[in-house]
Amino acid sequence: MARKASTPLTSVKRPRNSPYHTDFESLKEEVATQVHTLSNSDLIIQLPVDRLHRGRFQPRNPVDDTALDELAASIRELGILEPLIVRPLAEKADDYEILAGDRRWRAAQKAEMDHVPVIIHDVDDRTAVAISLVENLQREDLNPIEEASALHCLIDNFELTQAQAGELVGKSESTVSKAIGLLKLPEPVQQLLQNRLIEAGHGKVLLSLPLAEQLTLAERAVEQGWSVRELERQKNRLTNKSHRRNRDPRNEHSPNIQHLEAQLKEWFNTPVRLKPNRKGGGKIEITYANTAEYESVLERFGFKHNNN
Repeated sequence: MARKASTPLTSVKRPRNSPYHTDFESLKEEVATQVHTLSNSDLIIQLPVDRLHRGRFQPRNPVDDTALDELAASIRELGILEPLIVRPLAEKADDYEILAGDRRWRAAQKAEMDHVPVIIHDVDDRTAVAISLVENLQREDLNPIEEASALHCLIDNFELTQAQAGELVGKSESTVSKAIGLLKLPEPVQQLLQNRLIEAGHGKVLLSLPLAEQLTLAERAVEQGWSVRELERQKNRLTNKSHRRNRDPRNEHSPNIQHLEAQLKEWFNTPVRLKPNRKGGGKIEITYANTAEYESVLERFGFKHNNN
């Protein structure tokens, strides 16, 4: 079943000297320490679901109802296997903001659970942003646009290079660059990626096409179930066809031909078109608007018009 379309995440536009900016090594050490502390914490407690609130820095897009129902069914059967990570909510005593686990929390509500397991960690906004982004990027169920958007947010909010962002989340600089590149695709193609109707590999192939052709080929890939390799073949066919068309002398109108046409027009005093073909031949078309121009052309060729 096709997933519902969701609105892609847009990075928070922050000027340089962002409040989250920090020395990269310091940020990396801080995140690693916090993640290690959380992963080895025995301080798991149960909190009422109505005391939890969606995190301000949550990078995930809305989850479609089908996927959420499936997770809720699993939670009813097995419970929540991995605790949520939360921090105290400054503006509301005894309530907490979710740093990681938003999807589990919403599924728990669908499963009509009263309490969920959590680890409480009191961190500042900068660390909260980093934990939310890194935790989500290390999960395997992000769609390509969610992953690209989260990486873009991480880079933008902390003024990181692509290599530094990759180091934080265990990805190569090349992988980060290719992932973020998907955000250059037109919105309808991004929706296909969000809905998992095409894969990241399809998106990377489409990026090498002119913008006007990206959506057309993406939709054909969905309709015909093309693999990434088949899409690559179709793209090459389209590119080669376009290249041959552009190389076809019949479609060329080089400066030399234009210059010669202009000279002939001046000589014959009427429009002249040169139409070369691919075999080295071609046509010379001389246009005349009336009898006087017709006679003038003949005279230029050395013929004299005979009214008889």
